[in-house]
Amino acid sequence: MITQAVREARTEQDIYLLLTAYVQATRLADELRKLSGHIMSLPLTGLDDVRERIQGLFFELGMASGGLDDGSRLMIREALYVFGEALLRLKWLETAQRDQGPASQSNVPRGWLEESSGTDRLENA
Repeated sequence: MITQAVREARTEQDIYLLLTAYVQATRLADELRKLSGHIMSLPLTGLDDVRERIQGLFFELGMASGGLDDGSRLMIREALYVFGEALLRLKWLETAQRDQGPASQSNVPRGWLEESSGTDRLENA
C-alpha cells in the first residue's frame, strides 16, 4: 500500500516520487476528476504544496459530504490519508535532518507510525 511505502521512505525525494505516482494513478478516477485542478496537478513543489493540497482536500471532503457523494468522499479520504502520511514523514525527515544529520529508517522511533491514526497526527503537523 502507498501509505506504508511513504512511512518507510528514507528521503524527501522518495516521498515526492511516491506522491507523484499516486497522483498520476488516481487522476483517472471519476471521483477525483471533480477535484480542484491544483489538488491533483503535478509537479509537487515542496512541503507547503503538500500542506495546501491537504487543506484543499479537506474543503473538497466537506463539499462531497454535503452532497452525500459517497464515492467521492471515499476517494478524497484516501487521498487525505496518503497526503497526510506524506506530510508527517516529510516533517519527521526535516526534523531528523536538522537534529541529527541525514535521517535513515533506523532513526524512526519504534511505534511512532502505529501510535495513532493519520488524522490524529495530521492535526499536529
